[in-house]
Amino acid sequence: MLLQNRISRSRLLLPSMGLYAIAVWLLCGLVTDHLWLQFACFVISSYLMVELNNSNALIRIYSRMVSCSFIMMVCMSTFLLQSSKGMMLSICVVMSFVMAFLSYQDKYSMGRIFYSFMSIGIGSMIDVSVLFFVPVMWLAMFFHLQSMTLRTFISSLFGLICPYWFVAVYLIYTNDITLAVEHFSQLAVFGKVANFSQVPVSALVSICYVTILSVVGIIHYLRNRVFDKTRTRMLYNTFILFDIFTIAFIILQPQHYATMLIILIVTTSPLIAHFIALTHTWITNLAFKVIVATALSLTIINILQLI
Repeated sequence: MLLQNRISRSRLLLPSMGLYAIAVWLLCGLVTDHLWLQFACFVISSYLMVELNNSNALIRIYSRMVSCSFIMMVCMSTFLLQSSKGMMLSICVVMSFVMAFLSYQDKYSMGRIFYSFMSIGIGSMIDVSVLFFVPVMWLAMFFHLQSMTLRTFISSLFGLICPYWFVAVYLIYTNDITLAVEHFSQLAVFGKVANFSQVPVSALVSICYVTILSVVGIIHYLRNRVFDKTRTRMLYNTFILFDIFTIAFIILQPQHYATMLIILIVTTSPLIAHFIALTHTWITNLAFKVIVATALSLTIINILQLI
C-alpha cells in the first residue's frame, strides 16, 4: 500500500493532526497573544468538518482526510489564526454546508434551510461580502441539492435576515441606523480587478496553493465521479460550484482575500481529500508528498514571519 493510502486511512491521522495544530497555534501566539477565542472557533469548525464528512459519507472508505485537509490549510495560513472574525466566519461557512446538505432532495426541509441561511446571515454580519454567496447557494439548492421550492426559498430569506432582526432592535432602541448603512454600503464598494498589490505575499501564496489544490481536486473528481453515489456527486458538485465562484471572486475583488480564502479552504478540503484518499498510483503518491512538503514549508515560513 502506498504512503498516501496508509496515511489517509490511518485512525491516528486525526489525533496526529490535532497535535500538529496545537503546536502551530502555540508557535503563533496562542498563549502569549491570548488567541483563545480564535482557537476555540478553530476547534469548533474542525469538528464541524468531521461531522460534514461523517453525515454525508464524502469519502467512500474510512478516512479523516476531509477534516485533516482543512486543518492543514488553515494552519498553513497563519495570518488567519490572528483573526477572530475569520475564525468565527469559518464556523458559519461549515455550518451552512452541514445544514444545507441535510436538505438533499427534501422539499419540506424548511427548518434545515432556515438554519443554513441563518449561518450565512451571521457570517455576513462578520463580513458583508458573504452575501454575494447567497445566489450561489440558491443555485446549489436548485440544481444539485434539489431542495429548492417556494417554501424553502422563503425559509432561506427568513433565515438570512434573522440575525439582522436582533441588530435592528438595538438600532431602533438607539435611534442610530448609521451602523447598518455603513455595513451594507460596503457591498457597493468595488476595487480594481485583479489588483493583488494590496494582498500580503504570505496570503497570496496561500491563495495560490489552495487554488492549485482546488484545480487538482476538481479535475480528479470529474474524472472519477462515476464511482460515487448520485447523492455524493451532487454534494461534490456543490463544492465545485462554490470553488469556481470563490476563485473568480478573488480575481475580481482581491481585497476580500481573507474571507474568500476561508470559504475556499472549506470547499477545497473535501475535493483534495477525495484525491488523496482514493487514488493509488506512483504519480499521485508523489503528488501527495509534494502537497504535504509544500504545506509544511509554507507553514514554517509563515510562522517565522510572525515570530
